[in-house]
Amino acid sequence: MAVFASLGDAPGASLLAALQNNREGFPMTENTKLWDLLGRTDPAHTKAFTRGGGFKGTAIKPMWSYRRMTEEFGPCGFGWGVGEPVFQVVPGSDSEMLVYCTASVWYHHEDKDCRVYGVGGDKVVNKFSSGLKSDDEAFKKAFTDAVTNALKMIGVGADVHMGMFDDDKYVNTMRDEFAEAPAEKPKRQVGVNPQTGMATAHALKKDTGPDNWAAFQAELLEAETVPMLTKLALGWSNIAERDKWPAHWRDLAKEEINKRRNILINGMPDDDTFPGDRPTTKGNAYADNFQAG
Repeated sequence: MAVFASLGDAPGASLLAALQNNREGFPMTENTKLWDLLGRTDPAHTKAFTRGGGFKGTAIKPMWSYRRMTEEFGPCGFGWGVGEPVFQVVPGSDSEMLVYCTASVWYHHEDKDCRVYGVGGDKVVNKFSSGLKSDDEAFKKAFTDAVTNALKMIGVGADVHMGMFDDDKYVNTMRDEFAEAPAEKPKRQVGVNPQTGMATAHALKKDTGPDNWAAFQAELLEAETVPMLTKLALGWSNIAERDKWPAHWRDLAKEEINKRRNILINGMPDDDTFPGDRPTTKGNAYADNFQAG
């Protein structure tokens, strides 16, 4: 109450001012360090709701809470996690049935094993004007409610639960804080098709590096056995993937490998028809090492 009195303002505005003071160097206590880390919420991960009787509020999406825990403590099940839940089903009024869930959340903080608890609930059987209806999601909703209530105890989404999201100025401040910087437009790479990310045929033809098309053809002629050809196909398949060869260059490589394979198996032909002029690559383990795209 001393903070409110000193600022002489409404609670929501006072909390906003206190937050701004923290940013300007107001000392946070050691006891609230974790709370302060987890307590600010991205408005993009909240949603407004209205309950019976006209009550309005702001709900935090559960996945946001889980992400905040993961950011601070590590993957769920490793740096933090949820203990085995306990459910209790009790009768309500007018033949309705309620389910309550008690769940614990554990986490490792500063070399210590810590645990907090939360309780959540929902209706398994609801009474409507049309009669009684069951809800097969009730246990899941009660469990989620229990877990997120436990996370409140260490400050996750504290600004929402403290009513600070009732202040539009505070919400805008949080929106600015969590706003992503606009992505830089990727620079166009010379010799790369911007739609496919593949090297252009022109760039490959002009390539003077050690792994260009001329080098492929030279190594192909040096392959004098089928095992040597298989090794060559595997090696150049990796090169094609690394250098982003376009699909038609990979298809051409398959064709050349098939031609060479037929020569190694059948020998040079006696007529003018060169084997492999119209090769088939279906089921060919040697050529299939080159995967299109």
